[in-house]
Parts: sequence; structure tokens; C-alpha cells
Amino acid sequence: MININNDKIVKLFDGERIDDLQYNGLRIIQNENLYCFSSDSVLLCNFVKAKSTDTIVDLCSGSGVVGILSQAKTNAKKLIMIEKQQCLADMCKRSILLNKIQNAEVFCVDVKNAAEVVGYNKADVVCCNPPYYLTNEKKLSGNRSIDIAKFEIELDFETLCKSVNQIIKYGGSFYLVNDSERIAEILSTLKKYKLEPKKIEFVFTDASKASNVVLIKAVKYGKPGAKVHIKMNN
Repeated sequence: MININNDKIVKLFDGERIDDLQYNGLRIIQNENLYCFSSDSVLLCNFVKAKSTDTIVDLCSGSGVVGILSQAKTNAKKLIMIEKQQCLADMCKRSILLNKIQNAEVFCVDVKNAAEVVGYNKADVVCCNPPYYLTNEKKLSGNRSIDIAKFEIELDFETLCKSVNQIIKYGGSFYLVNDSERIAEILSTLKKYKLEPKKIEFVFTDASKASNVVLIKAVKYGKPGAKVHIKMNN
């Protein structure tokens, strides 16, 4: 247990640890037996832009790293995190308490039902590090919690985009990270749900190899036309 002030105690359970997010003293609770965030989450946090008056909604929030860092780096007014897995949502809530974050809420609901708690056309900014892989692309780990986070077992990209369309304001921005190999499908699905791609950033770990990660900003009912960038992530 960690006593963060005179009346608030944050509990740690078996398999849990506290990681330093290396930004303004922020920390996060993770569990070695569940899904732990990767460098892709950090890339997304640095990609998200928001104003101090904005509400950020973090879908598939996991233990909360994307939402917590995005709010801290943009000073957004409010943060709402949506995570279906109860075990991850619980860690997220305790990380908010640990960091004494104000104006943040965590809802343990399915992404497809996000509008029921966020509201329709309410979010200024939506961010998401969704499941990347189809179940026939890679071998499942056998850990149900990890597999749900990494594979399209319970959430596919089209369902995600439909939900984003419901909760985001006209002109609102959607930031996501995904597998570069799915770029054609991603762009066509975004446009189907009136989320116009405006910035595309392909990430490379080796200049001699193909990009394995792509960051995308889309705007609801945005005008056609996207700027394409490359980023080295050595």
C-alpha cells in the first residue's frame, strides 16, 4: 500500500508494480500478468494535441498511460477513459488516485457503448491504441487479457470508428496508432465514418526496413487532404 496523503491509500495487488512515466513525476500501476503498455503508447501520447479547454476521451485505455500522459502534456480540461476489462480499469482508477489527477473519470464499459457514458458529439479529442492484429495473423499468447488488448477478438476497427463518430464533436480530432500494414483498410474505414485523415506519420525503427507502426490524426467532417510524415524511432 502507498499512502499518498493523510486519508488516501493506493493498494497494490499480486503481480503489480509502479512504473515511472518520466514526465512531471507521473507514475502508473501495471501488472506483469496483464497487458502492459509499449513504446507505441508513448508515441501516441506525443502525437496527441489538445487545448486547455478540451475534453479528451481515451478509448481502450488499458492501465491509463495514453490518457494520463496526453492530458498532462496538453493540459486538457477533462479526461475520460474507457476500458472494458475490469482488471485494467481498476488499475487505471488507482493510477489516477496515485497521481492526484483532477477532472478524470474511468468507465468500465465496451467501446461500442462509449456514447452511453460520454454522450453523443461531446468529445473534443479522442485517442486510441486499439487491438492491432486479426486472430489469423499471429499466434495468440493464451493470456486472455493480453490477447483481447492485442487482437481483434472483442473489438474490430470498424466498430471502433463507429463509436468515435458517435462521441466526437463536429471538427473534433481522432488520434490513433496501428499496424502500418493495415493502412489501406484504416484509411477507408475512417472515411466511411466521416473521420477524414489529416496527418499520417509512418514510424521506422530501421531506415532499410518497412514501417511497422503508423500514427494518424483524423478530423470529423474534415476537408480532404492529408500530410504524410516519417518518424525514426531508434
